[in-house]
Amino acid sequence: MTVRAQPSRATATATANIAATAPRTAAASKRTAAASTALTAPPAGLGKGDSGAKVKQLQQGLVKLGYMTQAQMNTGAGSFGPQTETAVKKFQTDHQVPATGYYGDQTAAALKKALTKVSTPTTPTQPGKFTKPAVISAPSPNSDSRDGADIDTIVLHHTGSNNGAGDLAWMRNPDSKVSAHYMLDRDGKIYQLVGDTKRAWHAGKSELHGVPTDVNARSIGIEMVNDGSGKTAFTEAQYKSLTKLVGYLKQEYDVPMKNILGHKDVAVPKGRKDDPASNFDWARLRKGIGG
Repeated sequence: MTVRAQPSRATATATANIAATAPRTAAASKRTAAASTALTAPPAGLGKGDSGAKVKQLQQGLVKLGYMTQAQMNTGAGSFGPQTETAVKKFQTDHQVPATGYYGDQTAAALKKALTKVSTPTTPTQPGKFTKPAVISAPSPNSDSRDGADIDTIVLHHTGSNNGAGDLAWMRNPDSKVSAHYMLDRDGKIYQLVGDTKRAWHAGKSELHGVPTDVNARSIGIEMVNDGSGKTAFTEAQYKSLTKLVGYLKQEYDVPMKNILGHKDVAVPKGRKDDPASNFDWARLRKGIGG
């Protein structure tokens, strides 16, 4: 954060002028700082063997979207090696661009669009608006393309255990064939496993309001660490984090309140799932997000 020095107050008139312009100046300064640090797609024309700042910028974008881990980037930051090429191919496949591994014009356009979609303002623009809460990146390989489907649903789950580390490891294991976009641990920490633009594997065979559909393709899945017994309370920290996250997602993707559901509400056949557990406080969540 930039600390601004106090202006001189030589006269009452100068003081009045400063008071009138300072809020606008501070706001403009914040907007300029945000714009200068925003993550953007680099220009096209990068391939295996290239190196430099533009490759690093590409890698940062792929990390942001969940196609590379920060650890993978750190081992070769600024170097377009096999891991970067693999990540580019995965991104291309998900965004229906020829999976050549070369970062060309089509891929650059798709990356720019994806990064713009996930970027969020640093402060609310109006009272009652939500900003995306802090998340910990923990990419899972268990995802694929939404095939153009728009996000219009949010599905809540419990993990079935009280072991957040174990639940996180399971959803990041390619053998599990399951994932979610976010996981809320019992201490309120939010982990992002799958980028919003991608299809996570959390709902299985499903329907929406009685109509069969691919709920995974149109939804954001959120797992809460809880054994699902109905006796283990969801924590205060979880409710606070969940309210911020669901409020942001509802606002960001214009999700109607009726489409904020539990897995038990969409699973087919009825009764196949019971999450979130019976002691989950739906009224508290709906009140918190303005529903």
